[in-house]
Amino acid sequence: MSLGVHRLWKKYYVNLIENLHISSENILDIASGTGDIFYSLNRSKNLFAIDPISEMHSISKVKNSKKSISYETGFAEKMPYKKNYFQVISCTYGVRNFENRNKAFSEITRCLKKNGYFLFMEFGKPKRDLLLEPFNLYLNKWLPLIGSIVAKDRHSYKYLAESIQNFPSQDNIIMQAESTGLTHQKTIDFLSGANNIYIFKKL
Repeated sequence: MSLGVHRLWKKYYVNLIENLHISSENILDIASGTGDIFYSLNRSKNLFAIDPISEMHSISKVKNSKKSISYETGFAEKMPYKKNYFQVISCTYGVRNFENRNKAFSEITRCLKKNGYFLFMEFGKPKRDLLLEPFNLYLNKWLPLIGSIVAKDRHSYKYLAESIQNFPSQDNIIMQAESTGLTHQKTIDFLSGANNIYIFKKL
């Protein structure tokens, strides 16, 4: 979807995590998928991954065979971890798919240590009017077409476009997260907000 630019965004995101994470502390990746973040992260232990699809973990275990990762199959809304267990919690392109964001953010706050960080990267909508119209055209017309041709899966790419369109504004997502006890530190915008990194802290 990003024409390969997402690899640069992920590299930037991983560097942010490494700057905030204390290597002796636990770190959790929510909606961990095939383990891309941990594969890129310069860490080999104190790693925890949760995803609703167990097959994703199977791929991650092969990819991250040299790392010690504790895997759980489950959802952000109900996580099997103790209070104050993680110093960093991460999620890339998964917050859009939370069934209940308030509940998920509350669980993240519960599991996060005091002065710990919650980072997530997510697609959004450009703030500049000049970019918004072509962006919407790409999402609604071209992306499903590309999905049907390249991946033979128009439905999933149509869902992706709709979920991006329906995702709350930055102000609303910050307000929602802060209502559960997190404190917004910074939002980093790429392409005028078409992709964003949110950084929260539990004070």
